[in-house]
Amino acid sequence: MNIDHFDGLSDELLFLIFSKIQDAQSLCRCSLVSKRFASLIPMVDSVLLTVPPPKSISKPNPSLFFNFVAKPLIQFLHQIVLPQYSSLSFHSNGNSIHRFSSEILKKFSHVTSLRIRLPRHGGELGADGSDSFLKWEAEFGRELESCLVLGAISSRKSNELLRIPKLDDSGLAADELKLRVAWMISCLLAASARHSLVKQIAVADNLIMLRNLVIEDGSKQGRLNMGEDQLKELRKRVKSQSPLDRTKLPAISIKLWNVPLLEVSDSGSVMKGATVIVIRPVDQEMMKIKSDGDLLAGAFHGDVEGEDFCEAVKDLVKEKKPYLMEMDSF
Repeated sequence: MNIDHFDGLSDELLFLIFSKIQDAQSLCRCSLVSKRFASLIPMVDSVLLTVPPPKSISKPNPSLFFNFVAKPLIQFLHQIVLPQYSSLSFHSNGNSIHRFSSEILKKFSHVTSLRIRLPRHGGELGADGSDSFLKWEAEFGRELESCLVLGAISSRKSNELLRIPKLDDSGLAADELKLRVAWMISCLLAASARHSLVKQIAVADNLIMLRNLVIEDGSKQGRLNMGEDQLKELRKRVKSQSPLDRTKLPAISIKLWNVPLLEVSDSGSVMKGATVIVIRPVDQEMMKIKSDGDLLAGAFHGDVEGEDFCEAVKDLVKEKKPYLMEMDSF
């Protein structure tokens, strides 16, 4: 006689086990085992959804890289460089990420904390084997509230310090500043595209209890965060406009700090051309709740590389005068 040992476990203990799994696809497979499992799993309140990579880049549906990086960048270039073509539509006929997410998440009814992990697309800085470094973290409500960008031309272990030539600390050359601005724009466009995905997810009736949402990528380069109040604010906005509209970025105020060499003692790394960029909407700069230092201190929670970088540059942000810039809405 076959004995089902799960019969000896209480519903409370089973639910605790399922809650520890978190992975949405694994939980969905578990729900097929029995009616008892199927009745408990929808109640799990903390879920990780890992989006699989496209099966083939030759398919007609746009790839994740096109949807989340290339398309927004093309759209930006048309608006800035070729305004006469700004009427062109860049809406994708394929919505594979949203469809996949909706299909999995509709099986859950009590989610309060959701983390969505997008696949690597191969276009990340450093994906070509170089030692470049780039990370960003953005917070949104109905629109951008803040974005923090950390970057470096290269990141090497401290035992290679003697091989790095002495660098001039007189300031950034024009080409170097353009490179930092390109980093910033690519990060902002990626954040905007992820927020557009949130607008489609947030309207789902089964996710009305959602209190915390994080969208990150498999390479851990970028992260979008939204809390309970921000999600409520977004839902109100989505009711009055199409959730498929790309999230436009407001006019922004930019502070940029750069140091030729930065030693990150906690990780034993040395950053060449280390850069910190703090971005806020212009109309919120004067009434910001968090100081730049506080923004750094609370960023990249759980990401060791990002936390170590923030710790290493906190004094730089306090003591060194930043480059100041503004950019119009796009």
